[in-house]
Amino acid sequence: MDDQAGGGQVPLVLVTGHTFGVRAFEGVFSSRAFLDGRIQVPLMIGLDDSHAAGTVGYTSLGRLAAEQGVRYISTSDGRLGSLAGQIRAARPAYILVIGWSHLVGDDILAIPSAGCIGMHPTMLPTGRGQAPIPWTIIKDHKKTALSVFFLVAAADAGPIIAQYELAVRNGENSASLFYRVAHTHFTAGLELAECLAAGSISARVQDEAIATRWPKRRPKDGEILDTMTCREISLLVRALLGPYPRAFVWRAGAKVEIRGVEAAPDGGGAATDDERRIRFRCRDGEVYLVADNAPAAT
Repeated sequence: MDDQAGGGQVPLVLVTGHTFGVRAFEGVFSSRAFLDGRIQVPLMIGLDDSHAAGTVGYTSLGRLAAEQGVRYISTSDGRLGSLAGQIRAARPAYILVIGWSHLVGDDILAIPSAGCIGMHPTMLPTGRGQAPIPWTIIKDHKKTALSVFFLVAAADAGPIIAQYELAVRNGENSASLFYRVAHTHFTAGLELAECLAAGSISARVQDEAIATRWPKRRPKDGEILDTMTCREISLLVRALLGPYPRAFVWRAGAKVEIRGVEAAPDGGGAATDDERRIRFRCRDGEVYLVADNAPAAT
């Protein structure tokens, strides 16, 4: 697939409610294409602050818009339909929708003259859907990527413009991977801006035969169970650090959030707790679960 905005200045509308989108747009504003005036940003749209508590990785776009002197709209309309007239008035060649928790409607996808573009932190077509960073850790993948792609009606299914591979390192957790992916969004935004300004965008259709979809995760999915192996518990705990709800166990009717797993020495009799660590019997052995914000042992 080849797409091109044509000659002259290329107008972009930028949409996000997430750290990843803000980092990508900082890349756009850092690009030579923006500084030279080959692209412009007439409008930015962010998720209303009232959604902050329920949105993992939420970051307001208002600060960046104010810093750049760009018109800004805050909205609770995830599909953006109520803003179609204002978006259309901006006459965008492209709309960049990154870190947005809803699929935008077909009416919005049809507005830009050259297409809508998103980013997703997996090696598409693997891992379409939600919670990509926790699932990458839980599934013990050894590599992932930030995929830049054209938006279509189906989630994460459009033609791929670029992919930035990242190795998943030994001991990687969701916090460290989140930070690295955020950094990669900056690079992707900067390079995408240059390509858009040059009219040099090309993309390849995703292979549906190998596509996979990862389901939404809920806080209750973070419960550590004694039917899990020690390895599965370690992966779950590592997958739920950083901005994500913590893995947890129930003790004496109270929910105890866990931030780490340590090997338990062989023997030692029955599982016992102390004020810092919980000795936990799993399917194939025992581990110590280190409680979140627990006082250090003295």
